[in-house]
Amino acid sequence: MKNKGLIITLIILLSIIIFFLVLFLVTCLRGEKNFISTLISFGSKSTKVIFDEQFELKDIQNIKIKQDAGDVIFKETEDDYIQVVIYGENENDAQVDLSSGKLNIDYSNKKSLQFFNFGVRRNDIIVYIPSNYSNEIEIKNNYGKCEMIDLENAIVNIDCDAGDVELGKVRNAIIKCNCGNIEIKEILNKCDIKADCGNIKIDKISIQEDSIINADLGDVYISSTNDIYIDTDVELGKTSINKNNRKAEITLKINCDCGNITIDN
Repeated sequence: MKNKGLIITLIILLSIIIFFLVLFLVTCLRGEKNFISTLISFGSKSTKVIFDEQFELKDIQNIKIKQDAGDVIFKETEDDYIQVVIYGENENDAQVDLSSGKLNIDYSNKKSLQFFNFGVRRNDIIVYIPSNYSNEIEIKNNYGKCEMIDLENAIVNIDCDAGDVELGKVRNAIIKCNCGNIEIKEILNKCDIKADCGNIKIDKISIQEDSIINADLGDVYISSTNDIYIDTDVELGKTSINKNNRKAEITLKINCDCGNITIDN
């Protein structure tokens, strides 16, 4: 077991070293003198609104968002509609349509992205939504954070390549994050969460169905849980759980390859 954990750690470290070597090489080939500036320069945000439209809440059964570079942010509105605001440079880059109850928001302008181009301009998508929205939200974001208000009745499905995920209260949380931290206020029913490189922090878990959390490289911290059985598996790290009911009907499985698991329930 120890050898396996050591091998995993070495593979991760080698991958990180290769990443920075490639980034350094690309920086030199592009004629840029400051490697650090290139590393932390994630591009400026677009300030021009290229789409702003409202949709009746009763007409929407599903929201699907596809984003290449930019933040996806859900804000609360007390009105009975959903408003979509998109920032960018070209109106033709964003495609928004409502068909058969599904609101599709697609901002995947492939021409604006380059391999290892951290200076690409970010185009944010802002969705104003009532907190009583009770259907599914699907987000595929290649580069940028995903931020969401309390949506206690919603099913949230997020696939994020590079960027943090910050959620309020949600019913079901299905999250896959390759590089970034995941923070959730509360999960009310079920979760299936995977972070390849980043920490997972959840204030409260009140799950009613069996759930799973996987962290390849990063810590898992949960402040509070309901009366459940927490089944943990850590390759390289420590586990600390205050309360654990092996006889509980609901099981939360937590796997961590390299990192600590802390449950302060």
